[in-house]
Amino acid sequence: MIKKALLLFFIVLSAASVSQTIKLSGNIKDTTAGGLKLPNVLLMAIKFKDSTLVNFSHSDKDGKFAPIKVPVDTYIVILSHPQFSDKTYLLVPNKNDSVFNFRNISMPPKSIELNEVEVIAYKDKMYYKGDTLQFTADSFKLKQNANVEDLLKKLPGAKVDAAGKITIQGKVVDQVLVDGDEFFGTDPTIATKNLNANTVETVQVYEKKNENTEGGGDETVKIVNLKLKEDSKKGYFGKISGATDAQKFYENDLLINKFKKNRKVSLFGLFANTPKQAFGWNDANQYGLGNENGGNYDPETNTWTSFNNNSTGVPQTLKTGFYFNDKFGKSTKINSDYTFKQNQLVAGSETNTQFFLTDTSYSNSQIIHNNTNNQAHSFNFRITQNLDSLTELTVRPKINYTAASNNNSKNDDFISQNNILTRQTNILNTGSSEITDASLQLKLNRNFMKKDRSLSLNYQPSYYNSSSLNNLNTSFKYFQGQATDSSILQKRTTDNLKTEQNATITYIEPWTKKIKTEIGYGVSHNQNNSNRKTLDFSGQGYDLVNPTQSNDFRNVRISQRIGTKFIYDVKKYRVSLGVTYRNIYQQNINVSKTQTLSSTFNNVLPFANVNFRINQGSNLMINYNTSAQQPDLQQLQPVIDNTDPNRIKTGNPALRPQFSNNFSLNYYFYKGISDVNFYSGSQFNLVSNEINEKTTFDNYGRSLTTPVNVNGNYFGNIWLGGGFPILKRWMKIMYNFSGSINKNISFVNDQKNTTQVLSVNPGLTLEKELDYLEVNIGGNYSYNQPKQTISLSSNQPYYTYGFTGRITTKLPKKIRISTDGDYTNNGNRAAGYNINYFILNAQISKTFFKRENLIISIEGNDILNQNISNQRIVEANKIVDTKTQVIKRYFLLRAVFKFNSNKEKKEEGDDD
Repeated sequence: MIKKALLLFFIVLSAASVSQTIKLSGNIKDTTAGGLKLPNVLLMAIKFKDSTLVNFSHSDKDGKFAPIKVPVDTYIVILSHPQFSDKTYLLVPNKNDSVFNFRNISMPPKSIELNEVEVIAYKDKMYYKGDTLQFTADSFKLKQNANVEDLLKKLPGAKVDAAGKITIQGKVVDQVLVDGDEFFGTDPTIATKNLNANTVETVQVYEKKNENTEGGGDETVKIVNLKLKEDSKKGYFGKISGATDAQKFYENDLLINKFKKNRKVSLFGLFANTPKQAFGWNDANQYGLGNENGGNYDPETNTWTSFNNNSTGVPQTLKTGFYFNDKFGKSTKINSDYTFKQNQLVAGSETNTQFFLTDTSYSNSQIIHNNTNNQAHSFNFRITQNLDSLTELTVRPKINYTAASNNNSKNDDFISQNNILTRQTNILNTGSSEITDASLQLKLNRNFMKKDRSLSLNYQPSYYNSSSLNNLNTSFKYFQGQATDSSILQKRTTDNLKTEQNATITYIEPWTKKIKTEIGYGVSHNQNNSNRKTLDFSGQGYDLVNPTQSNDFRNVRISQRIGTKFIYDVKKYRVSLGVTYRNIYQQNINVSKTQTLSSTFNNVLPFANVNFRINQGSNLMINYNTSAQQPDLQQLQPVIDNTDPNRIKTGNPALRPQFSNNFSLNYYFYKGISDVNFYSGSQFNLVSNEINEKTTFDNYGRSLTTPVNVNGNYFGNIWLGGGFPILKRWMKIMYNFSGSINKNISFVNDQKNTTQVLSVNPGLTLEKELDYLEVNIGGNYSYNQPKQTISLSSNQPYYTYGFTGRITTKLPKKIRISTDGDYTNNGNRAAGYNINYFILNAQISKTFFKRENLIISIEGNDILNQNISNQRIVEANKIVDTKTQVIKRYFLLRAVFKFNSNKEKKEEGDDD
């Protein structure tokens, strides 16, 4: 199969190489210098319809241009030299032209203003404007009717995975905005999957201050802002899409946007039961579906995961909502949105876990079936009022309500080191829950007549309330006479109530045009109550209180912080240095046992940032910061959680906050003329008092896990990537590499266990693009080497490698054919988990009407019926291999109708 795919790839490339082109050549001379020939003149061939640079050449010492070839099209040809004014030509060849020679061209002096030719300026694909990285959307070649996600995939250094999660220059994007505002709340996929790419003028990437760092989060968040074209802010635009196989699967969605001056109204709807459409990456993370190729380190759980990018389970999703934005008069702006979600997920998995102890080892084979239902309502509102020309007040209420139910069954077989079945359990968990989450933000910004002087006041109360009811039915069966067969029947209710009050004040004083000082103070008051009650079945009903699994626990936390920052900002670079002092008073109250534990923590949190803007196309950023993360209530509450009786958990009210030193370095450059880009970065996190696990295993293989503080953990990684054209711009190579190492200390049966994981992940892609053909072929490799001190038997390296291919061709009569294939090979896993598979998808589509806004297509997904989700996790003294249920082969007939109020001209080259 792979040989056939490679043969097809080279056949297509061979056909592409003989496509019709036109050769540009010529010579130039400096008439102002007595007719001397002029070197170093830049000739640029820029496509007329979208201002993209297609090819370029420089004149040599004799004034001659090295010949270049471009596809037959309409071009703006610009001749440029730093000592002369530009000379511009409109080149309109016909299909019979093959050569155009610019002979004996004379460059005009800079003192002469040319008016005879209207110059259409070349737009840089990418450039920095201050600290903001900007991409010119029209500079990237996209297929007809492409969406924003297709555009993001074309950006140098950007990656969008199957779930819609966006990574730019190695860092995950936290939020996607449209014209600076949230679009349908915090779900970025509604914008990226539904807005047309041709409505976007620029894609802006920047970082802004994280307003919620009290829990120890990052100081900044990464933002992508989609700035729409002015023409797209008039009238209406949208799409209606429907797809079905007439039997089981369907994908239907609707998006309508209407603009009138400052007013923007949007309606959105989605109804689908395929993983391709049903879950965005926020939802995917909630349901455990967000998988990536290669390795992934989770610093919160200190686990290293290797898995593919196939969504798991069989989903069914309904999403709908509206968005409203308007400006009233000159002073008032309103922004609001409402979203309703109804999600159902049926999932199943098979897991093999290898446990390694000092004197023995054993394995656990587990089969899980899970059915989850969710309904959620989300409402966001924001009103911004300019009290005067210098003062702005923002009021921002939010409320979310979620109701959920679940039915989860687990069947576990425990197998000894000698491959003997020793124990078997059947666990059934059923339950329901309700969550209400509300907050209000009041923010006052005051600017002053002196430039850059400002005062900001912020107050944010929040309320969180959750209640759940769960039933546990477990049976234990022993095969080696270790104990008598038994069962557990329980009912559990849990009520959580959290209230929080946050207030901050920030003042910025500019001392000179280059130097500023920022000073801030903040106070926070949190109160968190958790009441858990567990009832055992007595034979007649659930009326026996289980005291070890019931507890009323309260946590009160008062935090005060004061900080200052020194900022030096000039054209080329920006330096900021600062320090924050934080005092935290914490009180843990065990109401059930009338016990109180009080503690005070003091932290000094320094930070430094250097941002060097080398030029418009390159940037270097060095960052150091510190953070302190508080334990959550579940980690603190001293009550047994036996949701899984084989893996029991309990809290630790003596936990201390964990403290992190974080170092990062990022570099990026892009050369538009040569179409070369490169990005690289590194990160190192050293953690003190990290909240980790202490696990005790009994003679039956059951575990009891308690969170504890440990020292000495760290995580470091490096990444780089980029792309450049080869063979005289005939093809482009894109490459990437990442490597990481982490150290994780835990305790197993009171013995210290140190786990180190080393990972390397290289990748290479070849890309060829023509007007009628796109070809992409690549490969990737991931190698992971875990090492543990508790048992040498667990030091088992594993790998994953894969090949990908994409071919899209545009045929006459507005027909487009595309196919993509992904081959994955997993090695050095547990028996039954060394899985190799090839996922092949294909699509044929035809567009109708002059504006090509009706698309009919037939799609085949996983044509070879090999789709599977396979992952590995290495943590503590365990190696976990998992296979998860996924949707396999299916076919869809799809119709998409895109509409707008703009009377667009027919694209050049359309076929009737």
